[in-house]
Amino acid sequence: MEQILFGCSATNKTSFGNYNYYLYSRVDGYAVILREKTDNTEWLFRVILSDENIATVWASATTETYLRPDAMSSQVKKYVVAKMYEFVNANRNIAANW
Repeated sequence: MEQILFGCSATNKTSFGNYNYYLYSRVDGYAVILREKTDNTEWLFRVILSDENIATVWASATTETYLRPDAMSSQVKKYVVAKMYEFVNANRNIAANW
């Protein structure tokens, strides 16, 4: 879970039914939604890819598909790792372009 949320801040929250939804984002544009079951028995994720609009995905948060990190597609896993690596290794020049 730490790798998915690394460097992120909780920027929004909504609740619907038995779930709380948290939008996490980072200065480089990386964003993810954490869906938490209100009885604290489940925490699943929806990674928002760079070609998706964060506001549009967040607006439909209650109807999105959420997965455990190990159940995510290879494409999403690679995206998370690449974004984390880029963020950790960023210098002032890279950060200025965010």
